[in-house]
Amino acid sequence: MERRQFIQLSTAGSLLAGTLPTSAQDPDPEPSLAHGHPVTMAPRIDGMDIVWRINGLAKGYVEFGLDKNLGQIARNDGWGLIPAGTELIKVRLNQLQPGTTYHYRTVTESFDTKTPGTERGELRTFRTLSATAEHTTFSVWNDTHKHNDTIAKLAALTPPSDFLIWNGDISNDWNKDGELAESILTPGAGVDFTAQSPLLALRGNHDLRGTLAYQFEETVATPDGKPWCAFRSGPVAVICMDTGEDKPDDHPYLFGRAACEPMRREQAAWLEQVIERPEIKSAPYRLMFCHIPLRWTHEDAKTSYDHFSKRSRNLWHHSLVKWGAQLVISGHTHRDAYLEANKDFPYAQLVGGGPKMPQARLITGSADPKGLTITMTNMDSQQTRNLSFKPLS
Repeated sequence: MERRQFIQLSTAGSLLAGTLPTSAQDPDPEPSLAHGHPVTMAPRIDGMDIVWRINGLAKGYVEFGLDKNLGQIARNDGWGLIPAGTELIKVRLNQLQPGTTYHYRTVTESFDTKTPGTERGELRTFRTLSATAEHTTFSVWNDTHKHNDTIAKLAALTPPSDFLIWNGDISNDWNKDGELAESILTPGAGVDFTAQSPLLALRGNHDLRGTLAYQFEETVATPDGKPWCAFRSGPVAVICMDTGEDKPDDHPYLFGRAACEPMRREQAAWLEQVIERPEIKSAPYRLMFCHIPLRWTHEDAKTSYDHFSKRSRNLWHHSLVKWGAQLVISGHTHRDAYLEANKDFPYAQLVGGGPKMPQARLITGSADPKGLTITMTNMDSQQTRNLSFKPLS
C-alpha cells in the first residue's frame, strides 16, 4: 500500500470510527507496534541517531526533513536488510547540516504478512550540533541506577540543551531480558527526556555488570561506534571517556568478564591523536566527561572499590595536561565534591549525583565567548556548586 493511500485510508477509518456507536467499534484494537517516545541519541554536527522501542518483531525507518513536510527517508539498509528487531529499532541519520533543526517521525512496520500494519509516530524535532556557534548549553545526569522517581525529577528540571550526557551507572546490572531497552529508552516510567536535549549515554562501572551487559552497545547509539568520543559544540570541546570497572579485571566479583585494561590503553592511544584535531585543539573551553573521577578527596583511603580511577589517570593524564583540559565531570561516588586545579593536576574535578533524591544532582553548563559557567543543583532546585572558567587563549 502506498504511503499516500495508507494515510487517506487511515484518516477515513478514524472518521468512520468516530461516527459509530461504542458497541460497533472494535472492542479489542490491535496492540501498538511502537512503545514510548523515540530517543534522539549520539548528536553530531552532521547527524543524529533515532532509537525507539517496539512491541515484538518489526522493522522501521525514519521520515525527516527541514520542515513538517519531511520529504526524506533514512532506512540504513545494511547487509541487505531494513533495520529491524524485537525490542528496538535504531536508525542513523547522516549528511545533515550543522546547527540545524530537523523535523522527523518514526515509521514502524509489522513483520506479520498475514496482518500487515504500519504506524507513523508523531512529528518531532531535533537540532544538530554546531562547532562554530558562539554559545552552547549542556546538561549532565549521574548515577541514576534505575530509580524512576529520580529520573523523572531530573527530566523535569533539565532545561533544553544542545546535548544531555547520562554519565554512567544507568543501571545496577543487566540480568533481565528487556531491561536495557526499558531503562535507557523509556526510563522514569516513560519520561520524554530527549524531546529537547539529544542524548549521549556513557557507561559506568555498573553498566558493565550482568549477563546481558553486552547488549548496552546494541541499545545505545554512539557518534563513532565506540563508548568514547570527542566533538565540538560551539566554543566547547568535549571528550567522553570510558573508565571501565572500579575493580581490576581479574577481581573474582567480575567473573572473568571484564576487559577494561586493554580498553583504557586503546583510549590512551586514541586520546593522544584526538587532542590534535583542529576543532578540539583550538576550543576556548575543554571538558572531559567520564563516570569514575580521575581525582578524589582522599586518595590514600583503602576501600573495596576505587573511589577514583587511578588506572585511567595514569594512562590519560599526560594527554589531558598537554591538551589543556580545564575540568573533568564525573559521578560514581554518590557525593557532591569539587577539587580545584593545582600544580600536579592542572584540570579541576567535579563530582556529583546519586540514585536517591538527597544525593541526586543536575549539572548544567553554558558557554559563550565571555566565559563557561557550570552549575550543580539538588532536586529542590537549590544550587550546590557554581563554577566559572575563562576562555583559553
